Amino acid sequence: MGLIICISFVGIYPIYILDEARNSEAAREMLASGNYIVPFFNGQLRTDKPPLHYFFMILGYKLFGVNAFGARFFSGVFGALTVLITYWNIKKWQNQTLAIIVSTVLLSSLFFVQEFHLAVPDPYLIFFITLSLFSFYGFYKTEKQSWLFPFYGAMALGVLTKGPIAIVLPGLIVPSFLLFKKDFNLKTILGLRPFFGLLLILLIAGPWYYLVHIHTEGIWTEGFFLDHNMSRFGSEKEGHGGLFVLTSLYVVLGLLPFSVFIIQGFYNAWKVRRKNDFVLFSLIVSTITMLFFSVSSTKLPNYPMPSYPFVAILIGFYLYKAFLIGKKTRFITASLIFLIVVGVILPIGGWIGLTVEKQLQLFRPVSLFLLLATLSAIVGFYFYQKGRFKHTFLSISCGWILMAFSLFGVIYPTLTQLSPVSLALLKIPADSKIIAFKRFDSAFPINFRRTFPVYDTVQQIEVYLQKYPRAYIITNTRNEKDLEALEGFHLVLEQKAVFENHVTRVYTK
Repeated sequence: MGLIICISFVGIYPIYILDEARNSEAAREMLASGNYIVPFFNGQLRTDKPPLHYFFMILGYKLFGVNAFGARFFSGVFGALTVLITYWNIKKWQNQTLAIIVSTVLLSSLFFVQEFHLAVPDPYLIFFITLSLFSFYGFYKTEKQSWLFPFYGAMALGVLTKGPIAIVLPGLIVPSFLLFKKDFNLKTILGLRPFFGLLLILLIAGPWYYLVHIHTEGIWTEGFFLDHNMSRFGSEKEGHGGLFVLTSLYVVLGLLPFSVFIIQGFYNAWKVRRKNDFVLFSLIVSTITMLFFSVSSTKLPNYPMPSYPFVAILIGFYLYKAFLIGKKTRFITASLIFLIVVGVILPIGGWIGLTVEKQLQLFRPVSLFLLLATLSAIVGFYFYQKGRFKHTFLSISCGWILMAFSLFGVIYPTLTQLSPVSLALLKIPADSKIIAFKRFDSAFPINFRRTFPVYDTVQQIEVYLQKYPRAYIITNTRNEKDLEALEGFHLVLEQKAVFENHVTRVYTK
């Protein structure tokens, strides 16, 4: 079921989001060139990310073709694996009922599931950090050395996925847990075999980092570690900053609908922390991860997602106790009423959003699918009032899972029909010569399965057109002088990006 939810409809709408476009195209260029060491986007060095997710996308391309399904397939697989290992560990250390509750909380969390529908590195990182942390807990409880292989091995693969963060988070969480348990001493630390762990990480992740450093004469290393790691943490990047509390709000948004119980989940976990090591560990993972990304200057919704399985455990444990007691409380009542409010706001917000985006006004009726959140919250509240807690939980979770299916199966495919790249694919014949002027929508290379020469002057374009008079020129420059310079060409297409602030224009001679 988890796999079905995580890969549902991933191939029926095009890649159009910037991060997806650049990651999936970098993988395509690796496959096309046979160079599996140095990543490029449109022929230019890409220093944003290490390569592991590129490798899985390449495997997806080989299995399913160079398309959206191939790029996104293994993101969905790793989403299902994340839920699976969460279920397995909860069942092992707690009980099966709690495991089912937490798994359902995760699979009904719309924005969490959406992350596994994207061709980006985060699904892989979420899985590897989750696996690493659960493996540490297994070692702590059993003292079996076999747990150390997935503990450090998952860290190493996380380093190959997104860099040092795969070591930093466990490196903060593990000592914090040991301190809470009053077990932070030399014997315990040496028992974790840190030198073995460092060696394993170097053996798994080190070779590629060394090779890319040599092949790019240190340029990739400098760009990745200084710009995309230290600079992102220490200063706001690309306008993605915000208040300290923003990260916590991202977590609440990402785990809806059951994040309406997040305060009770944290409070309950704090109360039982001395009686239940598993809940204590989940509490520490959740808190440390959220604090870390709250302190970071750059804030994005996907950053704190490695905490989601553990926050879901806190929420699930609270709901599990509530189901056992079977007693209505004012806190549960307040949370369910708030969920109804959220359910009312969602379709209204969707309708308004599609009204503001003028080119999408005809598609406003698709926002009515968001009424599933409204209906499920109302039905859930009805069952709660009748004292039928299980039916409350099932009503809400099923409603949000169905809304996810409608989002991926109807809303996205409908709205992306009017994305610039979708319309350009209809306007530009497949075998046409295409060049770019100044800048262009990042979704074009992966959807056209080619790189584009980029020219900075109209004179260069005119020279190119003398040789290829039927070529197409694409641009999304915002510079008025540049647009005036292009007025001598024939405008074939002019389309604003969906929910973004740039316009793609396509010209011919």
